[in-house]
Amino acid sequence: MNYEQAIKDLQDNLVVIAEIERRQSAILREHAELLRYQAEVLEKHERYRAETEEYRRRTDLNLAEITDKLNGLIGYLDRQPRPPA
Repeated sequence: MNYEQAIKDLQDNLVVIAEIERRQSAILREHAELLRYQAEVLEKHERYRAETEEYRRRTDLNLAEITDKLNGLIGYLDRQPRPPA
């Protein structure tokens, strides 16, 4: 093998390596975009989860309050004299 052929082979190899690096860079950019998107989705999900938990907490509190009031009303009515039949 002569020097010219060796140089040409090296140049061809460098072109191939450059193309591989270009493709890998593109893939890394796509992965970075996907990770950013996933982080945004996760953040939205966490906000939704927190809002849902707060709504559930308020609903449970309201239901407990209504239950206490109904139980009190039932107890009050039970203590009232019955009307004659």
